[in-house]
Amino acid sequence: MVYKSFWAIALCFLPLPALAATLPTPRQNGDYSARTGHKYWVVVDPDPKGVNCRWSTAMPAAWYDPGAKLPPFQFDQWAVVKQFKKNTMLTANLAPAGFAMLSDTQGRAWLKVSIGVNDRICMVRANAKLIKPIQR
Repeated sequence: MVYKSFWAIALCFLPLPALAATLPTPRQNGDYSARTGHKYWVVVDPDPKGVNCRWSTAMPAAWYDPGAKLPPFQFDQWAVVKQFKKNTMLTANLAPAGFAMLSDTQGRAWLKVSIGVNDRICMVRANAKLIKPIQR
């Protein structure tokens, strides 16, 4: 009995295999679910200009603060502040609640991409034609 208890406790401290974590899968229209906390993505869009990453000057610096006044999430109308070429690795920002995505006013998912210190981000359209999740 002690032998079984030892193994039951020991198994609790073993790390889960990397393959146990499933990668997000796109919906039928290619969009990823806005309810993911997956952190690592790669650009797959073949456009030589790259994928646009957008941000609005109307967003407060502390955009993640629960009391922040946010503009409408019409991300496709926001200014392009950065472009990422094919095979560029993107790191999602998971602040403030562990989710990597926000939905725009049309219900489409956008990835919050970390681009600097102090939770600086920009938004990339979260569609399988543009990006895909990767293990790291």
